[in-house]
Amino acid sequence: MLSNVPMVRAGDVLVVCVERHLTEMDTQRFVDMASDVLPGVRVAFLEGVSGLAVFRPDAATSEAESE
Repeated sequence: MLSNVPMVRAGDVLVVCVERHLTEMDTQRFVDMASDVLPGVRVAFLEGVSGLAVFRPDAATSEAESE
């Protein structure tokens, strides 16, 4: 059912893509809700597109070490 939902963990950045401009209040409300349910996950917003993505800062380091 949720196979296309990215999984996040502490230290990740959840990239939230929205088609329209969000008010500061809406943005902060989303960040607050995300912080409550996803501790240690940071949130970044991109306007003009829709979707979600996850940036895992340590992924590049882990991949380079395994080669």
